[in-house]
Amino acid sequence: MGGVSFKMDMDKLMRGLDTVIVKAKQNQEFMDAAGETLVSSTQQRFSDGVGPDGKRWKISHRAEQEGGQTLIDSGQLRSSISYEASPQMVVVGSNKVYARIHQLGGKAGRGHKVTIPERPYLGINDEDRAELKALAVEHLKSMFGA
Repeated sequence: MGGVSFKMDMDKLMRGLDTVIVKAKQNQEFMDAAGETLVSSTQQRFSDGVGPDGKRWKISHRAEQEGGQTLIDSGQLRSSISYEASPQMVVVGSNKVYARIHQLGGKAGRGHKVTIPERPYLGINDEDRAELKALAVEHLKSMFGA
């Protein structure tokens, strides 16, 4: 064979890719655990009737008139809380159209005549931070065999 050629050893490249894949999988596992923790914490806020800052939500007219709890009529909003995770991040939220108005408050209804107070349910509190920190420590220990 005339001309010139070169041979590339793919073993080193493949070992490097294997390391990246393993680390990404480990990060995904951590982010999934963080997502599950934050979903659970957020759902608990519905039962407690408090925001991430620990402040009680203003009681809704429905809960006041019918009994029951604020933001828990059918339970659809609470059960819609979910997470999406990648090896780099986790996002917690709801796909319900009305989720935003309950989180942030604002005008709603026909002609926007009804004012809904903010009742934040999404967020991270000190207890969440402590639990996430403990998860991170365990994650790091598992990565380094400690």
